[in-house]
Amino acid sequence: MNERLQRFIESRTRMLAAISHDLRTPITALRIRAELVPDEENRTRMLATLQEMQELAEATLAMIREDATREDSNTVELNALAESVCDDLADMGTEVSFEGSARLPYRCRANGLKRALRNLIENAVKYGQRARVRLEGSASNITFTIDDDGPGIPAKDIDRVFQPFVRLEESRSRATGGFGLGLSITRSIVRSHSGDLILSNRPEGGLRAIIQLPLSAVEA
Repeated sequence: MNERLQRFIESRTRMLAAISHDLRTPITALRIRAELVPDEENRTRMLATLQEMQELAEATLAMIREDATREDSNTVELNALAESVCDDLADMGTEVSFEGSARLPYRCRANGLKRALRNLIENAVKYGQRARVRLEGSASNITFTIDDDGPGIPAKDIDRVFQPFVRLEESRSRATGGFGLGLSITRSIVRSHSGDLILSNRPEGGLRAIIQLPLSAVEA
């Protein structure tokens, strides 16, 4: 039964990927035709809608690729990995700070973990003005904590924001919030490392995102 269920999921995933991929050709054709519409207002609206469709197809493909492909695991130094992500974003003018701990070698899929961390930091800056990143190791796990100073997330939506295509309209516009796939992909990456991603509202204000990874994957 497990094998049949796995084949069913894989079949549906391939179908969704094929549909998302094939949509790009008619969207491009429609964009060319829309450019020829003489009425400027209608032309602008049509092109904006087609751009939204294109971005949705690309976002869906990105999510599917993340689920379908896995890079090889290697041992990396987590403090260096996190600091490099923070430094790159700080160089772009964002307000990001990093606080590390002792050296933490860890066997993981480094590019995937960097992507997850970067997405959470970018969200913190975009919706919470700044990001404060902290990396800690304990007797049981390794924890990345990302705090911001934004409005947080309504308690009723904490779990819902991890669902694909869910966006919180009160704080995120289509222009800045994407299509609601970022947190879904991020949690998928973290869970593929046997960890978890936890969101909570801080009592003093702002959102806290925590990546917890099992200590068993650490290499001395």
